[in-house]
Amino acid sequence: MIKKSVVGRVDALLKTDLFSSVGKEKLVPICENHCQNKTFQKGKTIFSKNTSEKCIGIIADGTASVKKERVVINHLKAGDIFGAVTLYNDCDRFVNDIVAQTECTVIFISKDGIDSLLSRSPEFAKKYIKYLSQRVYFLNEKIEEYTAPSAKDKLLSYFKKNAVDGSFVLIEKMTELSKQLNLCRASL
Repeated sequence: MIKKSVVGRVDALLKTDLFSSVGKEKLVPICENHCQNKTFQKGKTIFSKNTSEKCIGIIADGTASVKKERVVINHLKAGDIFGAVTLYNDCDRFVNDIVAQTECTVIFISKDGIDSLLSRSPEFAKKYIKYLSQRVYFLNEKIEEYTAPSAKDKLLSYFKKNAVDGSFVLIEKMTELSKQLNLCRASL
């Protein structure tokens, strides 16, 4: 009989695009042998520059922010993944801080677990490569935002990226927005 915690992990993973095509029969042994759940209180660090474990994390419940220094780079919600970019990198440390914005449950999968999936599931391997390609594209967009020649260009880029159906609602404080765009507050 499969433990309830393993069933919960499998169900959470199957809801993500990356793991959706793997199939329960391949995920059960991964979740039994290579996964662990951890819960973080609001404001607690999930991953940081001091994290040296080679694993990926999947937000099972709650929200978190990816930060570099004081700048919020991205927001994570249930189903979002982090750590994949550094899993096969020679660097021995994670490059950003991930902080729980609400109480947050994370499923951590070890490198050995991902190795097993990559060797047993060509569809997972393709989706993993697609995910990494999307991360590269996302980071290139961030570089474009930061290197825009003027405050106006940075703001336009930010608005275009965050607009929904042609409209934009600012949900951040102006101080946070200025940090995120690497602008002084007065430039906004």
